[in-house]
Amino acid sequence: MDDHRFWLNRLEYPFAFREFDSGEGWMNYIDEGEGRPIIFVHGNMTWSFMFRRAIESLKQSHRCIAVDHLGFGLSDKPSDANYKPEAHAKRFARFMQYLGLNDVTIVAHDAGVAIAMDWAAANPDLVRELVIFNSHLWNLSENPTATKLAKMIQSPANRFYYRFIQSAPGFVLPALFADRYRISRSIERQYLKPFSDSTERKAVFAMVGSWLTSGAWYDSVLAKTNSLQTKRVLLLWGMKDPMFGPDALARMQKSFPNAQAIQFDESGRFLIEEQAERVTGEINWFLMNSGVPDLSVIEPIGG
Repeated sequence: MDDHRFWLNRLEYPFAFREFDSGEGWMNYIDEGEGRPIIFVHGNMTWSFMFRRAIESLKQSHRCIAVDHLGFGLSDKPSDANYKPEAHAKRFARFMQYLGLNDVTIVAHDAGVAIAMDWAAANPDLVRELVIFNSHLWNLSENPTATKLAKMIQSPANRFYYRFIQSAPGFVLPALFADRYRISRSIERQYLKPFSDSTERKAVFAMVGSWLTSGAWYDSVLAKTNSLQTKRVLLLWGMKDPMFGPDALARMQKSFPNAQAIQFDESGRFLIEEQAERVTGEINWFLMNSGVPDLSVIEPIGG
């Protein structure tokens, strides 16, 4: 047993460990099943553990791949790495080049959406369809909740407090659930354990800080998504997300006007953890109907 993974619940995360050399550190990823590929891309304060139940189900019919960004989960956490989302996007692009896949379904959450869309928009011919959870693809300078949190964490006093006491992930993560008691303590521990030490939380805080500094990059990704307008898109949205709730869903629908949107009124940011069975069912149904033409195509034919 690897000493640094002694805490990992192998019943919940029974996958084989694989590693990709990003050039800045080793990135952990899992690769399960066979068939058309699905790439799962996590966001902030999480890692590939979040997609475990979906992968367990979908690997019966698809090849399921989930990577931990550098600084997250079981990946390396070098102290001198660039942890802004644009740097994660470059590493993700190298990872996708390494895999050499096509006909890809992307399932992305939170900051992972912008990271994945940066690659997808540049490689639309390799993308089959998109599944998007609560997230954003735009500058957050006008989002009062985001800017307030980012400024709090970036202040000198709070920077010391958050970095040397496991407070930010430990307090913020449960608060993003519609019911903070919906996540068990044992599962919460799996989410938070990779960020136990102050040196392991740099990527988390850099991502939050990027809400103030990476707005132009987010806007550039949004502008490029025009290349993805013909793709099938499924939006799965927890409506009780305090930061990316109904307003963010409406804005994402404007970005993907042909998307199918399913709202979960009693769930928050971590919808796939709160309602894993239903969410996996919706993704599976979406994938099963992947080859069915849109009604707008059928009707003129007289179908």
